[in-house]
Amino acid sequence: MIKRVFKLTTVLLWLSAACSYADDTAEVQGSAASLLAQQLQDTQTLQAQFLQTISNDKGQVLQQASGKLIVKKPQQFYWLTEQPYEHLVVTDGESLWLYDIDLEQVNKESYSSNIDKAPALLLSGDIAAIQKNYQVSVLAKDGSSISFQLLPNASDSAFSQLAISFQQQKVTRMVLKDNFEQTTSISFSEVEINLPVADQQFKFTPPAGVEVIVNER
Repeated sequence: MIKRVFKLTTVLLWLSAACSYADDTAEVQGSAASLLAQQLQDTQTLQAQFLQTISNDKGQVLQQASGKLIVKKPQQFYWLTEQPYEHLVVTDGESLWLYDIDLEQVNKESYSSNIDKAPALLLSGDIAAIQKNYQVSVLAKDGSSISFQLLPNASDSAFSQLAISFQQQKVTRMVLKDNFEQTTSISFSEVEINLPVADQQFKFTPPAGVEVIVNER
């Protein structure tokens, strides 16, 4: 179960940074990277329900999970998986906590937004960094809907390709294919942006009696 949590965290970092760093400096027109940044530049907070499906290379569903996500600039996120098992991933931008509620075990490490370690920063809004690390293209565009494909330049990237879709500047779907040909698809519903979210939402104190494992970087 811990392995599932860490895989989910990689995906979560990707989305979190999408909402954390894009800003009004991303005004360069005409490139897919700048169009991607523009989808995110007005988002200060994001709240949504999610359904995550992991499939093998034959399209067979290996795992499904659902829960809720809360993101706030800069680098704060809360991802609670509610079904079929419970775990929480939360960071205030300094400490990253992974709480496996069923196992009563918590992993703690320093939060890192290293573009070499997580595909999150391809959505940082830093067009130069995106173009350096990823090949970005527009998959489809229809009115207020747009989808992007991102191919990492590094051979040791956690994912071989990624795609993200927006409707009226709200993220609706993410699809990530790993190097084992497994596909992680995350659909978002009840998406709300720029509603007030208190910083306390991203603070975590381990419950009494749970095992805490500190991972040094």
